[in-house]
Order: sequence, then C-alpha cells, then structure tokens
Amino acid sequence: MKSLIAAGCLLATSGGLAQAEESQVFIEGELVFASLPMLNDYQGPLAEPLLFSAVVTEDSSQAQPIMLFNLSEEYTESTRALQMEIRTAAGEVLYSETTDDTVLATANFVERYAAFAYGQQAQNTGYPSGTAFWALIAGGTEQFVDRELSLGADVVSRGVGMGGSAGIAQLFATTEEYPVLAEGSYSYAFLYYDETFNNIAGNGYQGVVQGYATRISFGVTDSDGDGVEDSMDQCPASDSSTTVVFNGVDSGVANPVDASGCSLRDQFVACETRSNCTMKLIRDFRRLGLVSVHEANALRQASQVGFHSNRPR
Repeated sequence: MKSLIAAGCLLATSGGLAQAEESQVFIEGELVFASLPMLNDYQGPLAEPLLFSAVVTEDSSQAQPIMLFNLSEEYTESTRALQMEIRTAAGEVLYSETTDDTVLATANFVERYAAFAYGQQAQNTGYPSGTAFWALIAGGTEQFVDRELSLGADVVSRGVGMGGSAGIAQLFATTEEYPVLAEGSYSYAFLYYDETFNNIAGNGYQGVVQGYATRISFGVTDSDGDGVEDSMDQCPASDSSTTVVFNGVDSGVANPVDASGCSLRDQFVACETRSNCTMKLIRDFRRLGLVSVHEANALRQASQVGFHSNRPR
C-alpha cells in the first residue's frame, strides 16, 4: 500500500488552472489480460476479450501543477472520480467500482493525480502519440484504496507489458492549458489498477486489467443520471422513479424528466410544505397536456392517500 508520492518528488507550485468546470472522459474498449481476483475464471491472458467502460471525472479549475513522473504536464486535485465496469461479451457485469467523494469522504488522506505525456516526453515513453494517467488514492480507519487508469505508457509499472497501439496519430486534441484528449475510435493501450484493503477485516486484494481502448468520448457531469448536465439541471438530485409515488403510494402515472432536469415527482416534492399546491399542480399538468384526465385523477387519489391529507390544504 504505497503512496505515489514515494515514487517521486512532489513539488506543488502556486496557483492552479482556472478553466473548465467538471467534465467527464468516457473510455470504452476490450481487455486481453486480467489479474483482479474477483474476475474468477478470467485470469492471465484472456482467450476471449472482456469489455470495459471507464469514466474519468476531472475539474481542471482545481488542478495544481506538480513534478512526479517527469512527464509533460502533471497535476494534483484535478481528478475527481474514477469509474470502471468490466463485463462479458454477453453483458454480464463482473466488476463495477466508483471511486468518488462518497468513497473518499471518510478518508484521513486523499491523493488525486493526473499526468500527461506528449511531444518529446511521449517519445521517451515509447508511445509517441501520447500518454494519459489518472489516480485516486485514499486511506482511512476503514480502508485503503488505490485506483489508477492509464492510456499509453504504463506510468507506474503496474502491468505485464503490452504491445504497441495503432490507429491514432495523437492522443490529445489540444495541450493548451489543461490537456484535452482527442475523441474518436481507434486502438490504444489501456491499463486499470485496483488495490483495496479493508483495515477492519484485515484483508484486501490488488490486480490489474490491460487491453485496448477502442473509443474515447466526452461528456459533462450528470450527477443524478437524468440526461441533463449539472450546470443546467434545476433538480440536481431528481427522483427518477418510473412512476410518481407519494409516500409509498404509487399513482401508476409515468414520471418523465423535462428539459430543466426535473421529473414530475420532483415538482410534487417542492409542494410538500405548501397548502393547496398539489391539487393546483395537477390542474396545471392537465391544462398543459402533460397528463390525461385519467392520469390526473390517479395523481389526486395517490397524493391524498400518500401525503396530501396529512398537511394543510
């Protein structure tokens, strides 16, 4: 359980990069080698590739330059979350982990890293198109976690060695200020490392998966998964239940999310402390054609049984 700081000299400089807000890099591809113990029958060189989806959440406005691996650009604080899912070709999920503030909240220390190689530094790594590396490391009373993801060179020497990558001229679309990867479909060396130790139980595991990224794309943060990015979402923690439910009473009416990022149920939640609000809201929905007469009646009945009768009218 070694901190990456032990691998080099950490030299924080003053100031950060005030640039984009939180954004996400989506990476998809195939794995041809695995040593994560929970993958059970899928160990060592794989006869049939596994599929993976990874998401890196970054906030370049938090980036603090450091010197750690002697690459082109290196930062602490900009990596905010890492997500990794591994599945079979048939869609069976074998591994799914998200390392974010929920996991990091109880940690006594958190280390966040991002490092990028391009130009001459990329030539020196053997991946002239470029290398990108992200890591989140945290330790606390309950557990220690170290999760790392890289495209191109194996920056921290976690893997077993991979062949070269093809199909991409440059990994980066731009390296002005904070590096931005090039979107597209190609084949590029990929590695994910997970070391997790349960301090209470006294056990843990570590392992890697390696393969090739076949697609990189970008998105913005959508914390509640409703399809509306956080910067435009008026209900950032939407109730995305399939139907509108009032305190356990299901109306059976569909609960869609509108362009503002609010579901029907979200709007009812805002009514819970206001008299006459629920009935007025149902009338408005009917007037705007958002619900049918039958659905409006179902909403009235469910709300009265669920919570409407328990507050001022």
